[in-house]
Amino acid sequence: MPDLTDLQANRAAIVAALGSGQLRAVFHDGGTRREVEWRSIPDLERALGAIDREIAALSGRRIHTFKPFFPEHY
Repeated sequence: MPDLTDLQANRAAIVAALGSGQLRAVFHDGGTRREVEWRSIPDLERALGAIDREIAALSGRRIHTFKPFFPEHY
């Protein structure tokens, strides 16, 4: 399992990919270079959520997500 520093670096790579609209990110885990390409932005967002949960677990805290729902008015 990667350490907290590696996870934070991986998270930064995912956030950079999301910010640029790319579906590819490059990771460096313990001296190994990996390049990952996702199929869609939602897949990339799920990867970000997964890495956030790993970081939270290593930090001893939980992730709380608030997703507002706004119904459409006709």
